[in-house]
Amino acid sequence: MGLTNFPHGIASYGFPVLPGQASGPYTGNTYWVDSGATNASDGNPGTFDQPFKTIDGAVGKCTANNGDKIWVKEGHVETVIAAGGLDLDVAGIEIEFLGKGNNRGYITYTTAVGADLDVDAADITLINPRFVAGIDALTGPIDVNAARFKMYGATWQDGTSINTTDCLVADANADDMEIDGFEFIDGDAAGTQKQSFIQVAGATRPILKNIKCTGDFGTGIIENGTAWVDAYLENLSLDNASASPTVCVLLQATSSGQAKNCNFRVASATTYVTANNDMQWFECYGTGTDATAGELIGTSLATDIEAKLDVIDGYFDVPTADATTNTTMRDVVGIKTDAAVYTVGTTKTLVAYLKGVLAAVTAGTQSLQERVAVSATAVMVNGDTIFTVAGGPIEIVGLWSECVTANDGTASTLQYSVTHATLGAVTISGASGSLASVGAGSHVTLQTTALNTAALLATEGATIHATGPSKILMQPGTITIVIGTGSTTGTWKHYLRYKPMAVGVTVT
Repeated sequence: MGLTNFPHGIASYGFPVLPGQASGPYTGNTYWVDSGATNASDGNPGTFDQPFKTIDGAVGKCTANNGDKIWVKEGHVETVIAAGGLDLDVAGIEIEFLGKGNNRGYITYTTAVGADLDVDAADITLINPRFVAGIDALTGPIDVNAARFKMYGATWQDGTSINTTDCLVADANADDMEIDGFEFIDGDAAGTQKQSFIQVAGATRPILKNIKCTGDFGTGIIENGTAWVDAYLENLSLDNASASPTVCVLLQATSSGQAKNCNFRVASATTYVTANNDMQWFECYGTGTDATAGELIGTSLATDIEAKLDVIDGYFDVPTADATTNTTMRDVVGIKTDAAVYTVGTTKTLVAYLKGVLAAVTAGTQSLQERVAVSATAVMVNGDTIFTVAGGPIEIVGLWSECVTANDGTASTLQYSVTHATLGAVTISGASGSLASVGAGSHVTLQTTALNTAALLATEGATIHATGPSKILMQPGTITIVIGTGSTTGTWKHYLRYKPMAVGVTVT
């Protein structure tokens, strides 16, 4: 170990001078600061017994790059009231704050929102500093404008109706800055809206480690306003309570670097960092919901275990209704709301086919079993369509027309005809007997011995078919009526008993 200015310690005070916590042994001048000492003065030599009154006074006595060290005694208060009110402009100095908790020496800011500590020289180190906001809406009270600034074990404290807009602001000159151990202590959050805790713009190789911050920040707890290069983030515990919600880390599109073992929470959302960036995330987690373990941050590679688990999990997700994709088994199986199908297709789900089968079995609506169709009740007009057959041919098992309300004395007759879209019309019966003055309940029945056999008129409540077992087959088309002489005045209803010759046939 190299010797200090006090190689044998300070005998009169009973303790040795130890190397600095961060930078190793210091070999330059040693200065003490204590605003509480009765004899404190920036005109003193800065010894333990005759300390400087301000840190600024001690900085003015330091020599650049000489390894000088400033000790800030327990209970010291440094008040900064203007921009540049405390200027660390001597390269290579180290400042250590003694004491624990709120007994530490500290720097406070009052009077002007632009009051700040300027880091204007390279290789400045702060150890164990405590910062206290004494005014609302401070804008960058720790202003880093030089390379290799280091700060270890720091705390920042807001107060009642006091919010600091941006606590630490580092510009593009702050290359190789290292912040290790920085805790934000919120006040009552009743001041001006906070924007960021640490703001870094365009610096190269910044290091942020062991940062703990909970509060409502409108931009992001860590704000990278201009893309940084090769940043390193480790052990950041950030909780942004912004209800917008707002991310914990705001990154620009080309921000590069790595993050390790970081935990982020945002208010009721899942965007923990801005998505478009070139950083890598190793064992970093985010959550927007209380009492949750969080999820991995970053896009998983297709070869990662996490990505493979996501794919497997996707197999159990519900697909969209009537999905036509075949990417996963869920698409093939389908969902409960898929529409029933009755004919084979290449993009139908198992659920759709199962519905079609069950409908056919339970309701008979799409099976090859015999069925019945009934027309609306109406007067009969020549050429009216009483049934339409679609989806395939049918076998006409029986066709029966019932008089619902009585006819007048017009000598009308009823004959049945089938019309095909391209083959034209063909009669399937001859004309019935006269329907003049027939009463309700009278009926006409199709006789299937030949296509010109007269339809049978019965004026009783029952009739006997005089035909053999022959049945009429028809292609898809319409069944119409031919009314001889004139339209009926009474109303009629028609019944068709048929058997479909293919699955999917409908008769309306």
